[in-house]
Amino acid sequence: MTGKTTPTQRNLLALVALLMGLFLMLRAPFLTLDTLNPCLRNLIEVWQVAEPNGVWDTPVPILTATFHVWMALFVFAGAVLVVIAKDIRAGKPWARPLALALLALPAVGGLSFFIPWMVLVVRQPGGKNPNAGMPPALSIMVLGLVAYFLMLWLEQADLKTKIAQGVVFGWLGITAGMVYMNAQHGVRYFMHNPSAPYFDPRYSHPELFLGGYVLYASTALFIIAIGFLAARHPLGWYSGVVAALMTAVVMFLVFLARHQAGASGAVEWLRGALLSLVLLVILGVPWFRERVWEPHAG
Repeated sequence: MTGKTTPTQRNLLALVALLMGLFLMLRAPFLTLDTLNPCLRNLIEVWQVAEPNGVWDTPVPILTATFHVWMALFVFAGAVLVVIAKDIRAGKPWARPLALALLALPAVGGLSFFIPWMVLVVRQPGGKNPNAGMPPALSIMVLGLVAYFLMLWLEQADLKTKIAQGVVFGWLGITAGMVYMNAQHGVRYFMHNPSAPYFDPRYSHPELFLGGYVLYASTALFIIAIGFLAARHPLGWYSGVVAALMTAVVMFLVFLARHQAGASGAVEWLRGALLSLVLLVILGVPWFRERVWEPHAG
């Protein structure tokens, strides 16, 4: 972000923060639950019945816990957005970067709701479910993305800077979403350990721990990178590079392990690794760096 905004732009940005904050507090929690219940119902009543030998014991607690964590994050982010709307309107330099990081939460969280819906509700053992429709929480992701890019682009900046910002901040969000979704699967298989309390490499090897809980934690690094990059702070660039490098390596290791085990979904880990690798390259290109975070950038 350049930090250069007109009074009209600041008024619009403050309004975006206020409206999105109210939405996250008053509406998003109910949309979250409306999306979770059909996923759990199909998981237990359809998939577990059709494929009784599948790994169905761990997804129920994982989805239940993570959906509610996102619900709490939405309410927290919404409250902060409402409170700092006046600071955005006043043009305080820290307010917009903070708002951008908070708006990344509904965008990434909404994506994490969309994938389970497509896998568990839309896709059925015998084909597609014609009555599935779209997940109720889709509006969280869509509105989050709209507010995210409005917060990013409503400023005085040349076209090259806006293109660079769109690529960098857009790719950070996409990668964060993919990393989080792969973490869900890593935790799922790590928790499904028939050799417990011991660790048989066939079930719960280091790659699954790294590809599960460590990827969960690394999602936070992407959000941190968004906020600090928006403030043109070097910590944003370093956070993004560390997150991209770590997740690329971890997901590639999991891909190799799952591929050797004959898992049909192993390619998702490779896709995630490639997304992180592309982000690492983008952050290393001088054309992007000098327009997104370097002090002399304009």
